[in-house]
Amino acid sequence: MNPQTIFVSPAVGGTPHHAESANDAAARLRAWLLHGPAQLREGDQAGGVAGTIGANGKPLYVYAEITGYYLSWLADIAGGADDAQVRDRAQRALAWAARHFSRSGQIPQTRIHLAAAEPDWRNDAVFFFDLAMLLRGIDAAAEAGIVTGTETVRASLHEHLLQFVHDKALSPAIQLRGTQPLPPRWSTLGGPFQVKASSRVALSGNHAELPQALALACALESERWAMQAADIDLGMLHPTLYFAEGLLLSRPDRADAVALLLRRCLATVRADGALPETASEPDGKVRNDILAQGLRVGLLLRDLGARQAPAEADLDRLAATLLARVAARDTLPFNADTAAQANVWGTMFAEQALRWYANRPDATRPHAAALV
Repeated sequence: MNPQTIFVSPAVGGTPHHAESANDAAARLRAWLLHGPAQLREGDQAGGVAGTIGANGKPLYVYAEITGYYLSWLADIAGGADDAQVRDRAQRALAWAARHFSRSGQIPQTRIHLAAAEPDWRNDAVFFFDLAMLLRGIDAAAEAGIVTGTETVRASLHEHLLQFVHDKALSPAIQLRGTQPLPPRWSTLGGPFQVKASSRVALSGNHAELPQALALACALESERWAMQAADIDLGMLHPTLYFAEGLLLSRPDRADAVALLLRRCLATVRADGALPETASEPDGKVRNDILAQGLRVGLLLRDLGARQAPAEADLDRLAATLLARVAARDTLPFNADTAAQANVWGTMFAEQALRWYANRPDATRPHAAALV
């Protein structure tokens, strides 16, 4: 696809070409997320949400970041036909967070494996991004009125997050265990993806006053990247789109630049409609959650009226490819190599993306603060 012809100026209105299919798929994904194995119902980790469901239908590990996403997702669907289940699931997730994060200095392992597993380097560290997403989920659920009693765990998370501030900057990770340095991954090296996390932490100041140093570091994180938004190195598309999701909340005035960034991301599309995991390796592996991320960012840009936001036809193509990845399933797999497993966060991304896509312009307008 020629990147010079991917986009046209956004038109007013527009009917989603795949609206009916997208609504049907979103309903199936929603039912699985509410009633399936994503959230644990019993045991020490009851209320926590898994990152991956194995081929046997059982959760592989519980993950604070994904529990936060789940709370944000529940807030976004609150008030519908499933409201009783939504409130129950949200209160369970909040109870899990309160048990694990309300005690000063006590932070559980990043991925709490539920069965024997190989050593996981992530459990040697705690990540700013993960705690920020949990905090945003709690705040979003409180804003939607589907949980109560959030003050203690919110204050605790604010204090935990303050530990990542050094010289007015945010560290992406703090190593707690192990003798070997953390591997050089995007999640450990930092970069523009942190804007998604910092923008959500800054928003938490609407609920309770943030520690001054934390509030300043979050504001500076957005300012650090805002003016180069259109030109940042693409690298891995997943964290690049996290950056776009963050800047649309913290600096919506930079929507035109984000539209150019999305244009560059979508210019890497493959013949089958998939997006590569890494921009420099177009024939390498793909990951399905990127499709949902791109569709959501595109929808937000259209709603903001950004110049060079994706055209309706481009949104239709993203939706069609995402629908093909869901197909007859009730979940979204991470990629072709893990097709027998259900990726929980990808399933939430896909449900939100397809629901937003299908229900324009009649539904509540999407907003960056509602992004899972």
